[in-house]
Amino acid sequence: MEGEVIVMRILKVNDNTVRIFISFNELSDRNITLSDLFQRSGRTEQFFWELITKAREEVDFNLDQPFWIQATVASEEEFVITVIKQEDEVDSEINHIIHATNIEKKNTAKTSDKYKAEEWVYVFEDFEDLLSAVKRLPEMPQSQSSLVEYEDEYYLSLSKIGTARKKKIVEAIMDEFGESLMISDSFLKEHGIVIIEKKAVKTLKKKFNLSNKDSAVS
Repeated sequence: MEGEVIVMRILKVNDNTVRIFISFNELSDRNITLSDLFQRSGRTEQFFWELITKAREEVDFNLDQPFWIQATVASEEEFVITVIKQEDEVDSEINHIIHATNIEKKNTAKTSDKYKAEEWVYVFEDFEDLLSAVKRLPEMPQSQSSLVEYEDEYYLSLSKIGTARKKKIVEAIMDEFGESLMISDSFLKEHGIVIIEKKAVKTLKKKFNLSNKDSAVS
């Protein structure tokens, strides 16, 4: 959108790091959804470079080397894009590290090790892909799960999956049909449409008669 003014706050942490705060209203005005930020696209890249231009003009932040991007929901009104220059020139391509959380969790320490995470969230573009994944999941008696529709995609949250072996099996199945995201279930339930609030996997298997004789993994 040529000539449009971007309303935001820019904080230069140091010569290698800048934080750009921008409201969800601004995102909506530019016809960019939160889901767009999780996937690289021409629209989001154009938006990103406009932000970098503003950062260069306002706080003298020059992006002259490879870098990382981290987009984090900072509050109910805004999110922050953190841009960090890489020390080593390992790749000139834009690297995306996407985290989304709600305001209650914004100070919680994060871990990149999925097996240490309390909650997994997978997104599926197609409902049939979701059902295909659920059909192949092993029995998880103690697990908790929910299903949310957000911007025409389906988000399945899983927790208390079980043993490390079972987690590996679940991960392999989910990665085949969906995409893992670092986004909180509480955020999805607040901004999306809750389809199944509890025991989503069990409910889907029962409702659509999804059985897998090979799924009884201990």
